[in-house]
Amino acid sequence: MRNIIVDTGLLVLLVVGLTDRSLISKHKRTRSFEEEDYDLLISVLARYDQLVVTPHVITEVSNLSSQIGEPDSTSIRRTLLGLLPRHIEEYEPSEKIGQHKYFLRLGITDCAILNILSKKTPLITVDLDLYLSAAQGTALNFNYLRQERLFGGE
Repeated sequence: MRNIIVDTGLLVLLVVGLTDRSLISKHKRTRSFEEEDYDLLISVLARYDQLVVTPHVITEVSNLSSQIGEPDSTSIRRTLLGLLPRHIEEYEPSEKIGQHKYFLRLGITDCAILNILSKKTPLITVDLDLYLSAAQGTALNFNYLRQERLFGGE
């Protein structure tokens, strides 16, 4: 079984896009993406069996997804609710996460992700600091994939 860890920013893009692609350009947290970026994310995630998240990521996604007016906010949260049973949620106590060497720089959500990262379970992220911190593990920088899509790998 192939699993992939998804960071907060990309999970917000996924949930917003699944709710309504046209919201991607309207939502405060996804305006920097295009609908084609959502398609690219879907194609990458399709290579994996399940998404892996932490409670911290889900909490942030729930909070960030509400940064749009109604009724879109409720629709996006409804989509998130529908995704919850279809992913693996890894939990570690905050005290353990706080001991991570990058905690003071990255915070609890990113360190929770780093704690579950492994060669068998890669990370996909748009966060450069998280990507660089995870570089010793297996990580995909979604922005590199976007550039490749836009410029054909130039």
